[in-house]
Amino acid sequence: MSFKAIYTRTISVKDHKLGEAMEICNGLAEVRKKHFPTSHVFFSFQVGGNPRTIRETLIGEMFGDDDERDSNMSADPKYIELQEKGKDVFVEGTIQDEIRYIFAD
Repeated sequence: MSFKAIYTRTISVKDHKLGEAMEICNGLAEVRKKHFPTSHVFFSFQVGGNPRTIRETLIGEMFGDDDERDSNMSADPKYIELQEKGKDVFVEGTIQDEIRYIFAD
């Protein structure tokens, strides 16, 4: 059994690195869509307040009994490369994850 869910990850971006963050997020969106092809993937940045915050949103089926998509994505060479690039762009220790299960469409 799998559940439909909304997963979000918010992370702060270092000063003057928003452009690089957006490039990394475009690559992460490609990798995410490759491993979660039936899900909706969005990356956004905040306008007003702190515009140096990036949010990833994934909406779709998650956590099935035999679901290995997340571990396959984490082992994807492009994903690993983008995570390494992110070390110079994102503020360490600022990741906030949230998962909400959808019970009505």
